[in-house]
Amino acid sequence: MKGIRCILLTLLVSLTAAYAREIPSVEVHEDGTVTFRYCGNAKKVKLQADFLYVGEDSSDYTDHSKHLRMRKDSTGCFCVTTRPIVPETYTYCFRIDGKRKPDPLNPDTAWQKLHLWNVFTVGGTPKTDLYLQPEVQGHIDEMWWYSTGEKQNRRVNIYVPAAYDSVGEPLDVLYLIHGINGYEGSWTERGRAIQIMENMVAQGRCKPMLIVMPDVNHGAHEDAASLHTMWNSVMHYPKQKRAHYVEDAIIELIHDVDTSYNVSGRNAIAGLSDGARVAANVAMLDPGAFYAVGMFSPVIPKNQTPQDSTLLRCSIDGCVMYSVFIGKSDMFYGRCKKMHKRMEAAGLKHRYTEMGGGHYWRTWRECLIRFLDQIGEEQQ
Repeated sequence: MKGIRCILLTLLVSLTAAYAREIPSVEVHEDGTVTFRYCGNAKKVKLQADFLYVGEDSSDYTDHSKHLRMRKDSTGCFCVTTRPIVPETYTYCFRIDGKRKPDPLNPDTAWQKLHLWNVFTVGGTPKTDLYLQPEVQGHIDEMWWYSTGEKQNRRVNIYVPAAYDSVGEPLDVLYLIHGINGYEGSWTERGRAIQIMENMVAQGRCKPMLIVMPDVNHGAHEDAASLHTMWNSVMHYPKQKRAHYVEDAIIELIHDVDTSYNVSGRNAIAGLSDGARVAANVAMLDPGAFYAVGMFSPVIPKNQTPQDSTLLRCSIDGCVMYSVFIGKSDMFYGRCKKMHKRMEAAGLKHRYTEMGGGHYWRTWRECLIRFLDQIGEEQQ
């Protein structure tokens, strides 16, 4: 009898495990609610996610009071169903018996700082459709390039559209710079840059472009000590005593891309947060290399004035399209708006766009969409 009970118990455990594997760990419902499940062994399981936070999205989630308690259901899995969530793309992870763990059943992941997060999308709007993988897909070349100033290699992801081989014509290039906590995969994982570009091309809103996404933190997701070592850039860079290794490295990368791919020589560059300053500095240090510069939630020094800034020197002649995007709840909104007014007073040509949102990826994805729409207008 004891042997039979053991066999039945083993069979029950096997059936439960098999059933758990068939249950999705993330299930988005039509009403915008989302069910999360974890079917592993644990005493307590909590859900941490960026949709639980208001304001700046650090994705570090140091306030551990922001979580949802998951409880066992009839299947033996830990489960929680959220309130309706606004359609967007979000990140999450589990905290299992006090230790963080990514969802092992969700392969859609993104690095932020030193941690791996899972990604899911709540659909329901044309904008969120842009975050989804379209039918026509290009590929990503994962490469290295050599930085002479640093005497070391840097990583870069280069998106090559499907039209690269079929069109036969040289393509424009978009350089995308991540923020201070990012790396070369940030724009593909959290920014959804590839899906956005491919869907907008399919809709005729812009032409196919190469997207070059360099790691300007040089291993930030592997070595926390290196996070702040490379950020020597300020807008009024002639006053900066330290060398511009990041910008100089990107300029070398531009040469490598020009010689390795069939490109038109028409380049655009954009960056988010501190990356916006890097993008602007590269445009300054390599005049004539870019026809469009996008600044998404730029970090603005307190005393920035257009007279001090060589960033906008070329805009007086109209040879560069400068586009500044800022969310109204962004921590740098006030500074950015003041800079915009000073730019207007100085007669500096630029496009200034305010939108909802703060200093987080939900805003930066929208910035990229609007910037690509502007590039599409220039491409006509």
